[in-house]
Amino acid sequence: MNLLLDRRELLRFGVVALGGLGLPSVAPARGQRGRARACILLYLDGGPSHLDLWDLKPDAPAEVRGPFKPIATSVPGVRVCEHLPRTAKQMHRLAQVRSVRHGETIHDPAVYQMLTGRKHPISAGNLRVQPTDFPHLGVAFGRADRRPAVMPKAIELPETMRMGARVLPGQGGGILGAAHDPFRVEVTREGRPVPPDLTCRADVPRPRLAGRASLLRRVDRRLTDLEGAANFDEHHRQALELLARPGLRQAFDLEREPEAMRERYGHNRHGQSVLLARRLVEAGARFVTVYWGKEMQEWADGRGPRLANNPWDTHRNHFPLLKDELLPRADRALAALVEDLDERGLLASTLVAWMGDFGRTPRIDRKWASRDHWPRANTVLFAGGGVPGGLVYGRTDRHAAEVTEGAVTPADLTATVFAALGVGAHATIPDAQGRPFALSEGRAIEALVG
Repeated sequence: MNLLLDRRELLRFGVVALGGLGLPSVAPARGQRGRARACILLYLDGGPSHLDLWDLKPDAPAEVRGPFKPIATSVPGVRVCEHLPRTAKQMHRLAQVRSVRHGETIHDPAVYQMLTGRKHPISAGNLRVQPTDFPHLGVAFGRADRRPAVMPKAIELPETMRMGARVLPGQGGGILGAAHDPFRVEVTREGRPVPPDLTCRADVPRPRLAGRASLLRRVDRRLTDLEGAANFDEHHRQALELLARPGLRQAFDLEREPEAMRERYGHNRHGQSVLLARRLVEAGARFVTVYWGKEMQEWADGRGPRLANNPWDTHRNHFPLLKDELLPRADRALAALVEDLDERGLLASTLVAWMGDFGRTPRIDRKWASRDHWPRANTVLFAGGGVPGGLVYGRTDRHAAEVTEGAVTPADLTATVFAALGVGAHATIPDAQGRPFALSEGRAIEALVG
C-alpha cells in the first residue's frame, strides 16, 4: 500500500480519531461548567519544585526557602518565582492548586498516578507497560467523548517518556487496548516537528486507494492490535477519508506560523511543541499532551553534559538549571500559550493543565545544593475551560512540606479535568473486553469547575 503512513498506524489512527463512535452514551457532568472542548496538558518530566516556583516561603530558613525571590503578579497579593516574569503577567488567567499530594516517591509509579489518576499496584521503579494498566486520562476522555472529531482525540508530543529505552507506564491505552494509544507526533530536539504524512501519492487515485483498502481488510482481519475494536470497517473507512483532507497536514506545519509567533513561544523543543499543541487543538484535536522530553544537562561536579531522561528531576545543579535552562523555556511557553489562546478566543473552550511527577523536598540537600523527590505537597496549574483565573486553591505549611488545607489527589485532578471537559468523572466506559470501569475515582475541585 503506497501510503507514507505506516499501515498499522493508519488503522490505529482511524480508531483513535473516531473513538467516540459506537460507544455507550456518556452524559455531561451535572452541575459543572464543562465549557472546555479540548485540553492541552503540559507535563514536566521529573517533577518541578513547587516551593521554588509557585509556593515560595520567603520567611522560611535559608535551607528551605532557597535563593529565588517572589515577585508580584497580575493578581494582587499573589506572588511567584522571580524567574517566571512572563507567567506572572498571566496569573489572572491561571489557577494554582497548591495542595496536590500522593504517596509515590519514585518516578515510575508517580508518573502513572499523575497521568491516570490511579495508584499503581507496585510502588517501585523499573515498571513496565502492561495491558492491565489504566489509560492515560486523555485516552480515557477520548473513549468517553461521543462527539465526532476530524483529528485524533488523544495526541502526544514531542516524544514518549522513557527511562533509557523503557517506556514509563500510564501514557497509553492500557486496558482500553493498544488501538487507543495516543497518536504520537515527534518533535526533534531542535524544535522541528516531524509531521505524519497523511497524504496519498499523486499517482494513487481514490478508486485505486479504495481497492487497496479492500485488499488490506482481507489481509489484516487478524491484526491482534485491533482485536475488540468496535466498528472496524467504519473506523477504517473514515481513516482513509482523512487521507484526502488537505487541511490535516497543515495543522502539523509550524512553517505556516509567523516568525514572531514562533519566537513568542520560544525557538526550542518545548516552546515549539506547545505551539504545535495549540495548532492541533485549533484544528480539532481534543486532548494533546506535551511532555518535556530528554535533553542534555550539565552535571554539577564538572563531569560535562549528560542525557537527562527526566530533565526536571534536578538532583544536581538544581538552582542553576532552573534559573538558566528550565524556567526560561517553561515560563515563555506557558505564558505564550495562555495569552495566545485568549487572543484567539479559544481559552474559554480549551483547558490548559501544567504538572509534573511530584514536588521537591523542602530542605535543600547540603552536598549537592539541590532538592529530592517530595510527593506530600505539590502545585498544579489550570487555565481556561471555565476555570476561574487568579485563584489559589489549597495551602501548605510554612515550609511547603505538608498540605494543611484543601488536599487534592491525582484522582481529584483527573476528575477535575473530566468535569471541565463536560464528562461525568464517575461515568463508566468499557475496557478492551467490554467490562465497565469508572473514568475517575476522585472528586472534581468544585472551586475550579463546580
